[in-house]
Amino acid sequence: MDRFSRHLSLGKLSCLLGLLAILVFLYPRPVAEACGPEDYSFQGYSFLDPVLLEADSTFGPYFIEFQDLYHSYRSQSAVQAKGNLEEWQEVFCGLVKQEDLSKIIYDSRLDQLQLLRTSIYSKTLPLDFTFAKNSFARHMKLNGCTETIDYLIFAKRCEPHVTASDPWAEAEKDTLAMKRLIKDGRKIFRKTKSNYLRLRYAYQLIRLAHYAKDYPLTLELYDWLLPKIDPVESILYDWILGHKAGALAAMGQQVEAAYYFLKIFKNCPSKRMSAFQSFQVRTDEDWRAVLLLCEDDEERATLYALRAQRRDSRIVEEMKSIYELSPESEQLELLLVREIRKLEKDLLGLEFNDRRRENKRYHNIPRKYAGLNLVRLDSLVRRVIREEKVPRLSLWELANGYLEFLGGDLYAAEKTFQRIRPRLNNEQLEEQLSAFELALKVTSLERMNSVTERKVFDIITQDPSYKKYADFPDFVNDRVGALYARQGHPGKSFRFHYNLRDLMPNPQLDIIDDLLAVCEKEDINLLEEALIIDEQQNSVCNQLLDMKGTKMFADGELEIALETFKQIPLSYRDTFQANPFAERVFDECIHCPPTDTVFFNKAEIIQRIFELEYRGKADLERGADWYYELGTAYLNMSYFGNSWQVLDHFRSGANWRYDKDGVYYLWFAPYDNREYQGLSQALLYFQKAIELATDDELAAKAAYMAARCEHYSWYVSRDCDYSIYSNRIPEPPPSYQTYFRLLRENYSGTQFFQEAIRECRYFEAYAIQ
Repeated sequence: MDRFSRHLSLGKLSCLLGLLAILVFLYPRPVAEACGPEDYSFQGYSFLDPVLLEADSTFGPYFIEFQDLYHSYRSQSAVQAKGNLEEWQEVFCGLVKQEDLSKIIYDSRLDQLQLLRTSIYSKTLPLDFTFAKNSFARHMKLNGCTETIDYLIFAKRCEPHVTASDPWAEAEKDTLAMKRLIKDGRKIFRKTKSNYLRLRYAYQLIRLAHYAKDYPLTLELYDWLLPKIDPVESILYDWILGHKAGALAAMGQQVEAAYYFLKIFKNCPSKRMSAFQSFQVRTDEDWRAVLLLCEDDEERATLYALRAQRRDSRIVEEMKSIYELSPESEQLELLLVREIRKLEKDLLGLEFNDRRRENKRYHNIPRKYAGLNLVRLDSLVRRVIREEKVPRLSLWELANGYLEFLGGDLYAAEKTFQRIRPRLNNEQLEEQLSAFELALKVTSLERMNSVTERKVFDIITQDPSYKKYADFPDFVNDRVGALYARQGHPGKSFRFHYNLRDLMPNPQLDIIDDLLAVCEKEDINLLEEALIIDEQQNSVCNQLLDMKGTKMFADGELEIALETFKQIPLSYRDTFQANPFAERVFDECIHCPPTDTVFFNKAEIIQRIFELEYRGKADLERGADWYYELGTAYLNMSYFGNSWQVLDHFRSGANWRYDKDGVYYLWFAPYDNREYQGLSQALLYFQKAIELATDDELAAKAAYMAARCEHYSWYVSRDCDYSIYSNRIPEPPPSYQTYFRLLRENYSGTQFFQEAIRECRYFEAYAIQ
């Protein structure tokens, strides 16, 4: 057993399974700026559960987060259909099934309904097989509901004119056909005996006029039809009122329209979305006029709540007005939640949020007056608690403690949480308090040591709030990572944000050495152990040594690299083998199929380099051969060679362009991608081979390989304007053609020169210049 494997035998792996899934796989990723996934959304934390506060609310989506409206909008048609079907079912005393109602009302074609009408009117004709088992159809047949089927057929005739297959398309309206339907509907309305169906005909006619954009006719129909209907219990009144409000708004009567939309928003869940979107009050004068139209304090409170949705609203002032009008208003709690969630974005974890710069740049968060907003809201919350007029006082007490926490007064928040916990008699509020207490506990961490590391481990593996709230892993990672960084532990900090493989494209020695220090510890704790174990519960210590040795090797520190590789067990060293010394003169492939029988691990490659360097200096007669082999190895180990993995762990074929110090942007890697494109060492050895060669064939071959090095260096230089997508032969400037000229001028008589012309079209082009 090697010295790092002992950590795996501590009998703790079962405790680590949950932790590893969090620490290794759920790290936040940097915002992408080029290729790769792009995520410009706000990156922060929230531990206020809106579901807890809006569990019985139909207003929730309108007050919690404005962006939630998109999702609510998509489901609004379903809400409307559900309300409609429930009302139909109630009209028929629950004797028909909702799914059967839906089948006929929403899914049937006009011709099917007409066939059903024939059966209902006939005493002998049975129901068609389509509706034979449908409880709604059977009820209408049994009871001779001729007026009902006639209405459903009329509604189906109206349907194409008031719905669109593409909700974003501006469909051309057949206004003449719509006017004919209105004329027919008026006649049927007069003959209809059922008061309920008369209301439904009124809805269809008024809706047709509205969609035809004949707004005066819409109002005329409203005034003519509604008085002729005895009042019944129905959501249709609000639906009809919505069309009247829309017509008034289109005709410039904004105050009356706004008031009607307010009433619909307050009273009708199935039309609440459209009313919310249609409500507009543009001036203070209009606002005062709408306020005068309100019939009671609840309507006035709803009006203030709607104004609170404006971007420039002073939400705390609106909440004060609502509180003074109606302390029991449901909307008051929802606005409280909405503003606290905004303050969470502004202030929660601001000190250690690793995405705070992006949040400010793309979302202007935190807001300029976030601190002042918090003070104002907390002042209102304290007033509400003192006066004890609200139905759920414990919710406001909970909010008071959380606002103290967001404001940075951790001591006061802790005391508030301790004081209110015994008084909570609601399981959901207790769970919410537990989440707040966990956020406080994590934020209160000031220094990482063996004690706090144990606390963090227990939080991640055992705390229910950590598992329930999706933002806790990121919150804990950012907090602990920031503390480790502040204490000079870049490796531990890195592991709380990234997987170890994210470091491979550009290894950082300070991170590697810090993690290796953990590998060396005798008294390693559970949290530290998790940092040096991968997702398969294998130690990464040998991997770290390999990364360090590879980094030192690539940077030319061969002695240190060799000593590092020797610390790795031979069984692990041999998992990667290559032969960079194998000659491939005209075969310039990167991922060549193996043709060699001799392979070396990285330590053996360094030892072979030392051996060749010694031979090159000591054996002048064959020195050119040894230097040529060294040049071949360094060319093959570079970005351009088939053994690039000796010096690097990641290669991107897109990096045929110049970049600063050979470091290229890589979306998932925090330190981007370093490509080892330098060929100075290879050129040095090929130049020595040319100088010492007593055989022109070897000298020609070394010159050709040196020319390749120059050619590659030009591709990634500032001077290169060549595109890899171009069909023209590259034309490097003279400063990058030194060895091509040498080959042409000094070795044109060699067999290798002729072979190079046959095998390399690029060289042929240069040679005939």
